[in-house]
Amino acid sequence: MKPVVIIGGGAAGIAAACTLAERGKRILILERAPHLGGRAASFFHHRMRQEVDYGYHILMRCCTETIDFLRQLGMERSVSFQERLAIPIACGSKRSLLSSAHLPGPLHLVPSLMRYRPLSYRERIAVLRTGLFLFLHQLPEDKIFAEWLQNHGQGHRAIAQLWDPICIATLNERVESVSARAARMIFKKGFLKPHGADMGLFTVPLSHLFSRAISFLAERGGEVLLNAQVAQILIEKGAARGVKLVSGERIDSDCVIAAVPPYDLLPLLPRAVVEKGYFAGMKEIRFSPIVNLHLWFDCPVMEEPFWVVIDSPVQAIFEVSRIQGKEGPTHVVLSQSAAWEWIDLPVTTIRERLLSALSSLLPGVRRARLLDHLVIKSARATFIPAPESESLRPGVKTPIEGLLLAGDYTATTWPSTIEGAVRSGRNAALNSAGRKDQG
Repeated sequence: MKPVVIIGGGAAGIAAACTLAERGKRILILERAPHLGGRAASFFHHRMRQEVDYGYHILMRCCTETIDFLRQLGMERSVSFQERLAIPIACGSKRSLLSSAHLPGPLHLVPSLMRYRPLSYRERIAVLRTGLFLFLHQLPEDKIFAEWLQNHGQGHRAIAQLWDPICIATLNERVESVSARAARMIFKKGFLKPHGADMGLFTVPLSHLFSRAISFLAERGGEVLLNAQVAQILIEKGAARGVKLVSGERIDSDCVIAAVPPYDLLPLLPRAVVEKGYFAGMKEIRFSPIVNLHLWFDCPVMEEPFWVVIDSPVQAIFEVSRIQGKEGPTHVVLSQSAAWEWIDLPVTTIRERLLSALSSLLPGVRRARLLDHLVIKSARATFIPAPESESLRPGVKTPIEGLLLAGDYTATTWPSTIEGAVRSGRNAALNSAGRKDQG
């Protein structure tokens, strides 16, 4: 029996593989890296002798497919959820955005927002009014979120101190770059429902989590090949017939699921296929960068496991050693989303500027000794959910028989997240089995 070939061992490819393996399909994952996880992977940092995520990821409780996927792998304990939403915010004096979960709908945030000091009383009332409208009404796809907010009574300070930081953290872009509909989706599913945005912190490096798929698939007759780079998707008479590896090996298959980003997918296809309308639109999907600064100190420097920061060059801080229960040096990650101003800077400049800003925020940093640092840049970390992006996102099925797509950039209605990737992988699996797209 020919295997279902899955190109890419990120969250989308693994989710597709596990879904099909449970349905009795023979699976072969081909991953060009030496580990699984894709953009949400880990690597061994030799100087500190630790397994390190490229960047620290957070899961929200509204990410139901990912939670079920972790349960499927037996890894549900790899993420620890808050009992209720509590986002520590550093803006002048430190405080938290808290959920009063006993209140229904968007009202659960009212008590906390009414104490949100960065905004005036009048601005808080305006935020509540806009949030209620956001919850109750559909928003236009062709409208920029910043314009929509301004048209609904949100001034510069409310956008800068509340709406923009949430968009940057969840969509990896600012309000002036994302569509109103994409922003509404995040706010409605997450922040405007009790427990929707409860933070889930990963307690193990992500590659440990994803590597569980290797044994999961092996137990069901599947296989994962690492360091296996695909050179070409073989298409004969309008149908996928397998893949050819860089090594020259041919692997025959009547079903190929390409679970890689469009900039990696398109070079695998014949030029005549790429120039056709279905695939041509993928070239127009734009991506946003993330920069992560990893720091190791000789002692703890934080009182909370993570902070979201406003009015500072620093955006988000995670004390990974505490979250993951690591002994030894204190490992802190500064995650800079929508990092256009950082991505082209020299590594030394990034370290100096962010470390200086961190010292101003956390007095413990000034007392600690810096043992090591590492800057990791991801120029194409996530796609930008701009107004035109939805029309560019392809569906699972392609015009080529036997070729399906998976990846967070496909038409899941979700933004570029692990949840979007998992949903896309499961959709591809269901379609390959002849079932209706669950979108």
